[in-house]
Amino acid sequence: MSGLRNADYASAVRRLPVVAVLLAAALIAVGCGSSSASQTTSTPPPPPKPGPGQVVFQGSSWAVVVDHGEASALHLVGGAWKPDTSGVVKVDVLGPKPGSKGNPPRLQVAAQLRANADLVESALWVDGVELLEKGGGLTPTRGTIYGTTVSPLEPGKHTAVAYARTGTHGTAVAWTFSV
Repeated sequence: MSGLRNADYASAVRRLPVVAVLLAAALIAVGCGSSSASQTTSTPPPPPKPGPGQVVFQGSSWAVVVDHGEASALHLVGGAWKPDTSGVVKVDVLGPKPGSKGNPPRLQVAAQLRANADLVESALWVDGVELLEKGGGLTPTRGTIYGTTVSPLEPGKHTAVAYARTGTHGTAVAWTFSV
């Protein structure tokens, strides 16, 4: 036994099971730690509320907010809502005319939409309530949406919002009118 005396050899053999057990336990602990870490999933926190202002629409990655009479289309980017100020999507109010007075209590709200890519979503609201819209267009990048309220509007000032977006850009416009 090349250099080991019988007493040293016997002592080493007696320690071998203890060392093997400790080594096995360490390997199991390391294996369990890495295994549980790879199997653990964490749910990301929900995105913050879009705003400031009144949220009239919130989807999974787009929202429309009205703040002090101004509408914004917000896109969820990196966990934060960012206003789209690109101007790529155009929304033109067709009616009722901004600032108009004496409109009938049941009126049609309409907007023209234009973009450099296919429009994928659009909507209209009056006083924060979405209208049942209809629409159409000659191309996927240009169209018109229109709708009316479910019930007649009360006399006074009202706020309308029109919104449209492509896959990557969006615009929202707010305006007021009176009945």
